[in-house]
Amino acid sequence: MSIHFNGFQENKKEFTGIPDVFFRELLPKFEDINEIKLCLYILWKANTIGDFGMSITAADILLDEIFMSGFISSTDEPEKLVTKILEKAVVDNILIKIRSEFNKESSIYFINSPLGRKAASEKSQKSQSVKTTLDQIQPNIFRLYQENIGPLTPIIADALREAEDIYPVEWIEEAIKIAVQNNVRRWRYVESILDRWQKEGRDGTDREHDQEDYRRYIKGEYGEIGHH
Repeated sequence: MSIHFNGFQENKKEFTGIPDVFFRELLPKFEDINEIKLCLYILWKANTIGDFGMSITAADILLDEIFMSGFISSTDEPEKLVTKILEKAVVDNILIKIRSEFNKESSIYFINSPLGRKAASEKSQKSQSVKTTLDQIQPNIFRLYQENIGPLTPIIADALREAEDIYPVEWIEEAIKIAVQNNVRRWRYVESILDRWQKEGRDGTDREHDQEDYRRYIKGEYGEIGHH
């Protein structure tokens, strides 16, 4: 089958981070093209949502029709094929498997990483409902942060998830935009804006207070803000 490809884009917004260890230790040893595809897909998904402690099931993968169209099999049904490759990744120590607490016949998989091992050991289901697919990448604050502020570290990812639980998403998006406009690309600065909005209210037009936040930041009133 020939491939019609229009070429790579050089826009950093279109880049996905893949751990170097994948290329050093795994890629040279892979023998199954489907396992390569699955590993890259799961790493892409984790990078996209900003959580290497996410969980994934065979059902999640089956939902992505674009990805599934690239799986190669002459005999296996799609569900059987996906499960077989997931189990192969478990044997190869790429994924960790636990049984679902809600369906004993179903398995849940985690990336074999510090966050993944922690989530698996705690039988965490916090990311089980994530359904990111290749044909519809939903805008989220993780991507917005990476595109406008900087790299998404585990500490920042935790802070963003906590912010999502406290503030409306549109507040977070607007606060990030204000940080960019003021050229203060620090999460603590964004957080200070959100905190003020929560305490004093926000109507979306109060630019005078936004500038006050900036002046207070520059003067050092926010202490350690500049470090994250």
